[in-house]
Amino acid sequence: MKAVIFSALALTALAAPAFAECDEAQEAAAGKAIAAATAAAVSKAVAVEGKQMVSINTCDAAGKNATAEFKYNFLGAGGLYWVEGTARYNGSAVTELKLKRLSPNLAAAEAKAGIKLASN
Repeated sequence: MKAVIFSALALTALAAPAFAECDEAQEAAAGKAIAAATAAAVSKAVAVEGKQMVSINTCDAAGKNATAEFKYNFLGAGGLYWVEGTARYNGSAVTELKLKRLSPNLAAAEAKAGIKLASN
């Protein structure tokens, strides 16, 4: 009986993809894809005019797929802006982007533009 339960648990574990921390290459690729996707999203409210930086807080990978929590900083006409969010990444593209927290000046620009960037 124990062997049957153990075999069933082993098969279940093998069927689901195991997530592990991203390695350096995966994290760098995810950072580039997240920067591009987030810049495109925030540019609806504020033009990205200067340097950009992505800080990845967590990154979990399973094969070519990864999920990351991040903070994106950029320079625009009104100064320094930031946004926090999560992204799903597959190979070299972001497949899902959720912006969660905006800097006060980005939130003001969002309201002025009449759009909704962040989802709670």
